[in-house]
Amino acid sequence: MSRAGGILFAAVLLAVCTVFAAEPHQAHGQPSLGSLFLPLLNFAIFVAVFWYFAWPVITSALMDRRRVVEKEIAESDRVHHEAAAMLAEIEARRARVKEEGSRLVDELRAEALSERERLVQAARNSAVRIGTDARQLAEQEAMRAAHAIREEVADQVIKRVVGALRERLTGEDEQRFVSEFVGAVESGRVQ
Repeated sequence: MSRAGGILFAAVLLAVCTVFAAEPHQAHGQPSLGSLFLPLLNFAIFVAVFWYFAWPVITSALMDRRRVVEKEIAESDRVHHEAAAMLAEIEARRARVKEEGSRLVDELRAEALSERERLVQAARNSAVRIGTDARQLAEQEAMRAAHAIREEVADQVIKRVVGALRERLTGEDEQRFVSEFVGAVESGRVQ
């Protein structure tokens, strides 16, 4: 108990003793000084006992609670700083991933454009080659068709000429042709 508490206790005890000493001289029916000071004395004793026994326990519990709260606040601050650091790291990773994604998209786009140009050029070359082949084939077919037409026209001309000759040739003409031919073979002009 502190010195102030002890002095207060002694003062209250002295006042009570004084009241008890003066009590028999007062009239009956009026409140006595003792009836006023006894509750005060009870309260003072309660305060003294509370101060001596309960107050150290309460202050100790409050100090323990304060240490726990301070520890929890420190832990919370530590966790908050760790979370802030993790958030910063995640944001940095996110930025790197976004940059990497943009870079990959750009690379893939450039590669796709290059592949597209290559395919377009290959298609153009193939179209030119197909066109050239088609022209050559058309020329060959035209030449074959022209040759076939010439042969057919020649056959037709020969048939008409032979037909026309047969109609106009007489037996004498045939004899003369045969003798000219035999004479040419004999002279070596026909091989």
